[in-house]
Amino acid sequence: MRTQKKINEDIDIFRLNQRHYGPANINKVIYYIEEDNASLGFFAMYRNWLEYLYFADACGYIPVISAGNHFAYREEKKINGNSNPFEYYFMQPSSISIKTAKVSAKVISADIIHRKMVEQVLTGKTSTYKYNKKYLYLMAQIAKKYLRYNDATKKYLNDSIKSIKCGTEKVLGVHMRGTDFRVQYDNHPVYLDVNDCYKEIDKLMLNGLYNKIFLATDDTRILKSFENKYGEKLCYYKDVERGSTNKSVAFCKNNREQHKYLLGLEVIRDMYTLSKCDSLIAGVSQVPICAQINKISRGEKYEVVKIIDKGINRNSHIFIKHN
Repeated sequence: MRTQKKINEDIDIFRLNQRHYGPANINKVIYYIEEDNASLGFFAMYRNWLEYLYFADACGYIPVISAGNHFAYREEKKINGNSNPFEYYFMQPSSISIKTAKVSAKVISADIIHRKMVEQVLTGKTSTYKYNKKYLYLMAQIAKKYLRYNDATKKYLNDSIKSIKCGTEKVLGVHMRGTDFRVQYDNHPVYLDVNDCYKEIDKLMLNGLYNKIFLATDDTRILKSFENKYGEKLCYYKDVERGSTNKSVAFCKNNREQHKYLLGLEVIRDMYTLSKCDSLIAGVSQVPICAQINKISRGEKYEVVKIIDKGINRNSHIFIKHN
């Protein structure tokens, strides 16, 4: 004889257990998104948010996002009056706040199975770096509908774009991950050497199609190499925390005031600026994936996209955070 618990589990195979917390929003189903994974970089988490939002949108739920206490970019003190790290940078995707969600009548908590279903259906796999054109397009529609920068982030982005002085010239966006990617951790992309990137850049630059190169990188060694090769054609943000060792910048301690918040702001700016470039060259990583999503979300299209894919490391070298 089956127990009531077993019957409930059979009915709720997608883990959509609806909870009642209070009298608010009696005619709405709130979808509470909180994946509290301390090992995720900013745009790995950003893609998770998109996938949860896609699930909520398909189900007709009202999404609310909390980044959680273990989010790598969380500060101990409030930022711009917000204690929820998601709201350091973005508006809530709906008019419902975290506070209101916690006293609502019908609340479903996001479960990892929900976004993995989205990945499986749209890409054929549940993989951190897997995507295709359909995935990019659909995530772009979700980003356009739900992910809006707050006023502080919008001002920062607009002021920053003006500051690098790429002007009205045609710009080739380049993204290169260094630091911990050099370590070749298991299930992470194979490290892309600068010479691999230079070959693709030079094909476009020699044709005179682009006047400037915007470089986004977390590694000072890569930046110096690009400066030596491209000189005045290169533009980049100078006020970025970059590393000169094989440790991830995102997980290293730093005495800089509001360091974790600024790390998030800086990588958002890199992604956003790459999305504003005319073409894109990059290795496999989350930032160029999200730059493509954001470009499409504005109804724009790159002239050229070249993602240099050297495969994924398969070894016993497990990723560790550096404190």
